[in-house]
Amino acid sequence: MHQAFFSKTKPAIVVRGPEDQSFIALLEARLRDHGCDVTVIGPDDPMPDWDAVQLISWVPEGETQMTTLRWLSEQCPFIALMASQAAADRVAALNAGAEDVLSAPIDIDECMLRTAIAMHRRHAMVVIKESSGQLQVDNLWMHQDTHQVRVDDQAVKLTPIQFELLWLLAQHKDTTLSKSLLYRQVLKKTFTPDDRSLDMHLSRVRKKLADAGLPPERLQTDHGKGYCFI
Repeated sequence: MHQAFFSKTKPAIVVRGPEDQSFIALLEARLRDHGCDVTVIGPDDPMPDWDAVQLISWVPEGETQMTTLRWLSEQCPFIALMASQAAADRVAALNAGAEDVLSAPIDIDECMLRTAIAMHRRHAMVVIKESSGQLQVDNLWMHQDTHQVRVDDQAVKLTPIQFELLWLLAQHKDTTLSKSLLYRQVLKKTFTPDDRSLDMHLSRVRKKLADAGLPPERLQTDHGKGYCFI
C-alpha cells in the first residue's frame, strides 16, 4: 500500500543503534524490497558524503541524546525510533529535529508507511506552476530572481528571508515543513526551541499576504512540528 511512495533513486540511511538488531535487519530488507538504496551504519560511524533523504535512527531515551539528535537533523531528515514510550522523550526528539517519532514496540508496517510518507513529503512538488524561476500556487505568484511577489494583481514586498520562507512553503504546498528544516534552509542556523525568530518572520509574511488579499489561514502553524502553506 506504500510502494508508490518510494523511489528507486532516493537513498535511505539506517543507523544501527544498540537496541533491536533484528528489527534493523528487517527494516533494511524491507526498504531494499521497495527499491531504496540502503546504507547501514553504526551509531558512531561518520555520515556518508552523499546527500541522504532519510535517516532512521534507533534512539535511546535521555536528555544527553538530544545533542546528537540535533546534529543528526543537520545532516539529513530522520525518523527517531525510540525505546522510550514517554511523551516527554517523543516531544524532545521532535524539538531536536526529528521528522517523526515511533516508540517501541514498533510495527514494521507502520514504520515502513511512515518512512514512505516522510520521503514523499520531502520531495512532493504539488504546485500549479514552477518554471523559469517562477512559482504559482492558485492566485499567489513569485519570481525567484527578482523576489517579486503578487497576490492576484496586488504586489507584496517581502524581505529576502521572508521571500525564501514563503517560497519554500509554497513550493511544498499542503506539506508541513519542520522548524528544523526551515531554520537550516532559510535562516542558515540550527533550530533551538527557545528561538522565536522564525515565528516572527512567518507572522509578518502572513500579515503582508493577508493585506494583499490572501486568507491568513493559508499559512498554518502545525504546533510542535512546523509550518504549512495550504
